[in-house]
Amino acid sequence: MKVTLECAHCLLERAINQVKLATDDPDLRLRVVEAMTQFLGENFNGDAVPSHIGTDRDLLVQEMTGNDPYEELKRESNEMALGILPELQKLVDEHEDPKKRFRIATLITAAANAIEFDVTGRDFSLSELRLILDNVETDLAIDQVDEFMTYLENAEEVLYLMDNAGELVLDMILIREIKRLGPRVIAVVKGGPVLNDATMIDADEVGLSECADEVRDTGASAIGVNLERNSEEFKKLFSSAELIVAKGMGNFESLTEFDPSCPIVHIMRTKCNPVAEHVGVPRNKNVVLIRIPTSTD
Repeated sequence: MKVTLECAHCLLERAINQVKLATDDPDLRLRVVEAMTQFLGENFNGDAVPSHIGTDRDLLVQEMTGNDPYEELKRESNEMALGILPELQKLVDEHEDPKKRFRIATLITAAANAIEFDVTGRDFSLSELRLILDNVETDLAIDQVDEFMTYLENAEEVLYLMDNAGELVLDMILIREIKRLGPRVIAVVKGGPVLNDATMIDADEVGLSECADEVRDTGASAIGVNLERNSEEFKKLFSSAELIVAKGMGNFESLTEFDPSCPIVHIMRTKCNPVAEHVGVPRNKNVVLIRIPTSTD
């Protein structure tokens, strides 16, 4: 998907928030924002992809400040998510029916995308998560959970594209259920810091390798899938995938730029109007949407 008018405001606002996290130096903050407005003036146009231009924004902040703005927040997010993981796992484990287990696990994963673990100064509580879970069915604007399960029952391997730190902990609930259905799971994190996305550091902190069969990275500090920046190793893995699970809006923004070579299951919360409009649902709705190839060789 391409940028819309609203993306301009969002890109700059998030850049300012990142600068505040990255440095206390008021002069440096102004220099970064000056460079950012120049960058957006030169690169923000109708052909720009939100996740791609957002990547350049983040790397500019990191380069000029010498810091990863989200480093500490990601660590805190992982700790919070690990603290609530046992209780959420119980919600799945109390059911013996595989279909029921899988649906609850998928809905927990969708709910996890609704939680803004990365917002500084925002308290998170288990009661808040329970409220989100109570509403997750009501807020499920596109429900292809049954179709998702059918694909898994006929797949040997799944490529699972992770999203944020914190959130990846709750994704492990769904990964376990996917493996119960038969397929191997290769979990993929980012190749370096960008936004609050999970990296190998986060994967190690939460024990992702104890859940997924393999943990790999994209080979790049880039939001979503960016084939111009991703490593050759990841691109081979991606192009040969049998079934892909893609968490979050960043993956959706980038993956909708080309026709999928295999079914892609998008699990996310439509947290902004441009993405919601592209999907065709209201803002702040949960989506389990499967995109399939429209062309064949």
